[in-house]
Amino acid sequence: MVLLLREEGRFAEARRWYVEGIDLGRDPVSALQPLYRLDHDPFPTEGVRQAMESAGSQAPDDDRVWLARAHLATRLGQFTEADRWLNSCLQRRPEDPVAWRARLEWAMAAGRPDIARQTLAHIPAEPDPRALLWTLRAWFARREGDSAMEQAAWQHLHDLDPGNINALDRLAELATAAGQTDRAAQIRRQRLKREETDKAYVKLLTGADPVAHAGELAQLARELGRPTDEKIWSYLAATSEPERAQAPPAPPRFVQANSSSRQTLADLLPDLRTPRQRSAAVGPTPSVAAGATPWFVDDAAAAGLRFVHENGRETARLIPPASASGGVGLLDYDGDGWLDVYVVQGGPFPAGPAAPHDGDRLFRNQANGSFVDVTEQAGIAARVRGYGHGVAVADFDNDGRPDLFLTRWHSYALLRNQGDGRFEDVTEQAGLAGDRDWPTSAAFADLDNDGDLDLYVCHYISWNETDHPVCIDPKNPSRYNCNPRDFAALPDHVFRNDGGRFVDVTALAGVVDRDGRGLGVVAADLDGDHRIDLYVANDTTANYLWRNLGDFRFEERALEAGAATSGSGDFQAGMGVACGDLDGDGRLDLAVTNFYNESTSFFRNLGGGFFGDRGDAIGLGPPSRYLLGWGIAFPDVNNDGRLDLLTANGHIYDGRPQLPFTMPLQLLVGGIDGKLTDVSRQAGPPFHSLHLGRGLAAGDLDNDGRIDAVIVAQNEPLIYLHNRTRGGHFVTLRLEGTTSNRDAVGARVTLTAGGRRQVAQRIGGGSFQSASDPRLHFGLADATRVETIEIVWPSGRVDHYRDLAADAAYHLREGNPAAMPLKGWGP
Repeated sequence: MVLLLREEGRFAEARRWYVEGIDLGRDPVSALQPLYRLDHDPFPTEGVRQAMESAGSQAPDDDRVWLARAHLATRLGQFTEADRWLNSCLQRRPEDPVAWRARLEWAMAAGRPDIARQTLAHIPAEPDPRALLWTLRAWFARREGDSAMEQAAWQHLHDLDPGNINALDRLAELATAAGQTDRAAQIRRQRLKREETDKAYVKLLTGADPVAHAGELAQLARELGRPTDEKIWSYLAATSEPERAQAPPAPPRFVQANSSSRQTLADLLPDLRTPRQRSAAVGPTPSVAAGATPWFVDDAAAAGLRFVHENGRETARLIPPASASGGVGLLDYDGDGWLDVYVVQGGPFPAGPAAPHDGDRLFRNQANGSFVDVTEQAGIAARVRGYGHGVAVADFDNDGRPDLFLTRWHSYALLRNQGDGRFEDVTEQAGLAGDRDWPTSAAFADLDNDGDLDLYVCHYISWNETDHPVCIDPKNPSRYNCNPRDFAALPDHVFRNDGGRFVDVTALAGVVDRDGRGLGVVAADLDGDHRIDLYVANDTTANYLWRNLGDFRFEERALEAGAATSGSGDFQAGMGVACGDLDGDGRLDLAVTNFYNESTSFFRNLGGGFFGDRGDAIGLGPPSRYLLGWGIAFPDVNNDGRLDLLTANGHIYDGRPQLPFTMPLQLLVGGIDGKLTDVSRQAGPPFHSLHLGRGLAAGDLDNDGRIDAVIVAQNEPLIYLHNRTRGGHFVTLRLEGTTSNRDAVGARVTLTAGGRRQVAQRIGGGSFQSASDPRLHFGLADATRVETIEIVWPSGRVDHYRDLAADAAYHLREGNPAAMPLKGWGP
């Protein structure tokens, strides 16, 4: 019964069945464990989909199958399909409270307060509806722009359930917006403590003898707001230690009688039956993005980008480096104005002389829509080939030519661009040789503002390739028992560039990374103080925000800033990072791809170095929740002047039939209301295929003013998303520092066109183990001219440019008042 209720989305009823089992069964622990898993285990989307297809073919008129299909579609963010199934359910049973509850959940997930109001009169009130009522008040208040009402509602919910993570997170964000930074920091510390409490509870609950720790479990359950668990653990503690009680207590009864009241939610929330006037600060509620629908084709084979990635194993079931291999970099290595492509190969694992492979590949852009493999000519093929992970691109020696930094199993490699079409290995001369354990993503940035680029490298976990633990449950091959936290974390490293030699200053810089497990990093000025900060996505532990204090010193403040965990307070499995002004308020926001069942995080920049997780609010949560994301970028793919979100996805192990293994690419476009809309199904054939996606780099490969992307998928050919969208106008800018670092990392550009202001920054790093187009791209919608451009360079110099034609590319050099045509582009 619980399985059926779960598939239909009826979790409250499923919990009641488990609670009845506690009363009826002889072993309460056997009910408490699955009760916890019901709340926390990933929803088996693939298994439910297959089950519903089978059930639908056998019983096509069963409206409970329709309900399960509606629930699954809602979870996946497929709101139109869910709407269709729910309408069928309500036509069959017009007053079915179960279907109306599902309709309310759909309305809240889809951001439809109008539909949510209609449901309230059809949903009977629970015996104790207080938590639901305050949640609904907070939800409606947020959409009406009433922050005072929302704050009051969340505070009531927090008072009712102090461990409610949603209340803690939103209260912290509201306090930040109100300038109450001390209060926000206090709330975030509460949230972190709650996460630690949850971990302690799970450890004891799933341990060898939970009853021996019944008293401790009861206390932890109280702190977590799990009253059923608290009661049964208290009972078990008392009965297992009779000396603590004069008489054995009677076993608690948990089944609640149904309420005799006929009140509905509308009766209890009469003021929410009609909408109130929205705040002027809040935009219109949901709309489809106004920009042109994107269209892509995969032109990798046609363009000559022939490369097949090898992850070094037949099945992706374990946790070693093979699960994360695959990076790609875009660079103009020969200076002709056209982006070339560097692809990182994995190969057999562990790598060695007895396990040769073709190695990394460099493809030269021939400026005619095709690429040619120049790996041999560039001197890359002659290098010692290790097991590759990622690539970062930067002009580390300020000679005007992009160089390559590679992360490999137990090594770094720094390849200097000689300017004659060849690269030389300068790893040892640059101080980067030696055993480097497990490095992943890297970012170059001028962290001390001395005019050259320094280096931050993420490191993952301590793994012995000769000692493989058994990660797959032999009784259930779809269950994966290894967790990154089962292995010691490796510290990240930061290097200062001293005249082309990199000196490890990790400890001196204050970068103390004891439990990070870094996979993605971006370097950007996130708090507007003209110093480059570092944001790191960590796997299963808190993300890092290293705030630059000057003089090459950093402090970690992600928790206080609201960017350490998800909005629900969970440590997530962060993979890749994107950075850009998604909401158009002039501040750089952050997005992080995460594990399956976690969704991609969107941390909105609130100003002053503070962030709030707004993924669900902008429509990102449901579409991305049942994907495992890696590479990520914020391109404007339809040139409407609003950033979009592109991700590469794929699981690390084969959990079929319950969980998906290969996954589709995902594209969400930004709308005028600040929300994202999933258009993947309409964006062209490449989005209909399934992959083990990893690295992703976005950039304009054919210089036509439309952003393309290159994606590495494990054990299959390279993917070239060639953008064929009929979108708006554009302008492309290549920045060159003179006093500042040559790559101009950290430069802030403010552009005005068509009366609309856009802000972008030349960042370092980003995505997952990949390097995107170093040029800045702006979609201009209908504007045919750029009115003004302001550049604030890392040196502090400010340059201005005026009245530039659209649909063109410009080379802007620090201190030069003239905008020069960019090489490789026509008029």
